[in-house]
Amino acid sequence: MEMLACALILLALLERLWRWAAKVRKSGRSISATGFDEFAAAFLSSKRVQLEQRQSETMLRDDETDGAPPANRIDTARNKITIVMPDKR
Repeated sequence: MEMLACALILLALLERLWRWAAKVRKSGRSISATGFDEFAAAFLSSKRVQLEQRQSETMLRDDETDGAPPANRIDTARNKITIVMPDKR
């Protein structure tokens, strides 16, 4: 286990050094963060549940109109709201 922890720390240092040398801005999750999460999940069952939840959320489709009446839109770029009233029959 100590060998795995040392390898993860070395990976984090190498990744940080590479980002500094290549002048890469922070973009998304780092490789070492994923490794540390998996290492923590080996000891904490709640972390495993959290990782599985995160993975299932990435696979779900997120539509703009979910949970809202159709044709209602909010456009924040133009400061415009479109509301369609349903027919009262």
